[in-house]
Amino acid sequence: MLGAGYAPIIATQIEEPCVPIFGSVRCEYRTMMPRACPVIEVDMDDRQTKIREGAGLEDSRVNQEFIDFLNKWSTPFCILLLVAAGVYWGLNYLEQQRVARVDQAFSEYEAVVSGGNPSPNSLKTIADENEGTMSISELARLREVDLYLGAYALGLAPGAQIDPVTKTVANEGDILDQDDRDQYLALAESTAKKVLDSTKGDDDKAIFTMQALSRLASVEESKQDFDAAKSYYEQLGSLAEAQRFSSLKAYADKRIEDLGTLGSFGELPTNEQIPSLGSSAELPLIPTDPIETDADEDLAPERDEAPAADPSSDETSQDTP
Repeated sequence: MLGAGYAPIIATQIEEPCVPIFGSVRCEYRTMMPRACPVIEVDMDDRQTKIREGAGLEDSRVNQEFIDFLNKWSTPFCILLLVAAGVYWGLNYLEQQRVARVDQAFSEYEAVVSGGNPSPNSLKTIADENEGTMSISELARLREVDLYLGAYALGLAPGAQIDPVTKTVANEGDILDQDDRDQYLALAESTAKKVLDSTKGDDDKAIFTMQALSRLASVEESKQDFDAAKSYYEQLGSLAEAQRFSSLKAYADKRIEDLGTLGSFGELPTNEQIPSLGSSAELPLIPTDPIETDADEDLAPERDEAPAADPSSDETSQDTP
């Protein structure tokens, strides 16, 4: 018999999806049964079965090794980074200083030569102070050689002032004798050889090498050593051909061809060799008689004059009807 208040257990046939518990579920649906019915068992997640003893200590040890690595190498790495930054800054600073030095050297050179009458001593100072700075020293020395060759050819010291009206030298001390001219010619040769020695074999400075050879050939021509001059011109022609400077090659060949005719020219006579014309009192006077002309003669062409009118004929014509 059933006790009072007993209610029959009626199975409810309502289906609802099974809720997954810790992973997969064996059934897709389960029937809502009364509590007296057993609940379908599900598999538990196997992660709980993989719990190992000391796993947390292992993770802690990995973190500690990373911290030890940072403590060991962070300081050397920072120092290395600072050194690299310092080297980079230093290289930039040196490059800026080099550019500023080059600009200053070119400015000084232009300031000296811009006046049109530079001083050889100023050019020599610029060349010595800027040795190895681009091509400033070569430019200054080649200009210095030109001044020495000009002094030898003109017989005047570099920088000599000439009166534009009288065409005479303002300072008599600027007139060079033969010994002074020879000294300037020797300076031209030694300076040109410095340029040749510093640029020979350097393709980037081949143009300066050719200019130095040309000036050395001019020095030998002034000495009338035409064999040495020919040797320099041959070197100039070979280098010009190798560097594809056709105009300089033609110039060298032409100079070699003309060397044979240069020996026929003698030296210019000195002032002592020129015969004196004497003083102005000894010179004959040029006659200054005026040119006689016939002032009374009428130079205008003759004109045909019309015949004068006869007054008697006018009166006759008036009386006649």
